[in-house]
Amino acid sequence: MNISHVIRCLFVMILCALVGLLPNCKKKQNSHSRLRPLTSYIDYQATKQGITVCVKQLCQEDCKPLLGNRAGRLWKKHRRRKPIIPLQLAITNQTNRLVALQPQDIDLKLTPYNTVARRLHRNSFIQLFGELFAGVAITGALVVGTVIALSTSGLLLVLIGNIKALIPAAIISGAGLLIPPLFLTIGTPAISTWNVARTAKQNVAIKKELKSYSLRHALLIEPYQTVDTLIFVSKDNYKQDFEIAMRDPKLPQNRIPFKVKLQDH
Repeated sequence: MNISHVIRCLFVMILCALVGLLPNCKKKQNSHSRLRPLTSYIDYQATKQGITVCVKQLCQEDCKPLLGNRAGRLWKKHRRRKPIIPLQLAITNQTNRLVALQPQDIDLKLTPYNTVARRLHRNSFIQLFGELFAGVAITGALVVGTVIALSTSGLLLVLIGNIKALIPAAIISGAGLLIPPLFLTIGTPAISTWNVARTAKQNVAIKKELKSYSLRHALLIEPYQTVDTLIFVSKDNYKQDFEIAMRDPKLPQNRIPFKVKLQDH
């Protein structure tokens, strides 16, 4: 009997089982790009008193490089959750003074960035239970396969009558009974924990990116500078015609209104 052959067979069985729980390892990590300047396919553009405001309603293809493959979830309606519409704003200050844009100066009810982040997050608990269930299913398949192998060995023994020829198969099948308990108690929890930790890390990264790109407080635009930012609006609160007002931080009562009119996408 070749012991090294038996060990190789056991190793192959373990690898085959692990492949069933590692589908996510084959997936390429989402590489998110930075917020690109708004230069083309602009839905609205106007200039007043040396300040230019550009607005574009982003589609799924626009958001995918920025937010990854989960960006499509913003447009999905699920139970009470309404689709969320992202808008990109580009403010160009061609004056020699500082100008500011505040969230309350946009005539829309904005959706907070953390709400958008939760929409894009993957549920770690659902993923954990799914992978544990997959581990149990794979373990059950291993047990069934081992039992069948043992039964086949006994049947061949009756037909052939040579017990020495069946010793390697019997040893492999018997050792196979030890793999499922180890796989279920050690392999499955370890792999599931690693995947859940990776998902949690991705969720944190998405929230951090949204926080840096979104309009959360007063946005200051230096003289002769252009600044891009994102706002999010629930479909229930969205309207094609709204107003954006720019202000001088030193003279906040001086408003420069822009009447935005967007086309229906």
